[in-house]
Amino acid sequence: MKHKETEPDDPMELVGVVLPADAAAMRDMAYAFAEEFVRMGYDRRQLLSVFQNPFYAGAHGAYQALGETEILTIIEECLNAWGRRTVKVLDVQEAQAVQPPPASSPATRGRKEVGA
Repeated sequence: MKHKETEPDDPMELVGVVLPADAAAMRDMAYAFAEEFVRMGYDRRQLLSVFQNPFYAGAHGAYQALGETEILTIIEECLNAWGRRTVKVLDVQEAQAVQPPPASSPATRGRKEVGA
């Protein structure tokens, strides 16, 4: 496929800009990063490493601007709000082996005991 040069007024051209942000905006941004990663299952140590890693430019910029103490406070608040749930996905066979359905459930209704 031939590459066409973009024109200056092309609305589909990606343009990045840097906007000035005060401490409150940085704090809000840090909350957004922390909440997103907490909801993906990250723990306290993993979250702090995201903020300390320059690869994650936005989170690392917030870490540099706010300091580690403020980032740890944000992490704790997000963990308290979102991070106390554990999700475990089981296949149907695993789920039935772990916990059989109660006797009155539709899955067991109409079944007869063998040898009874």
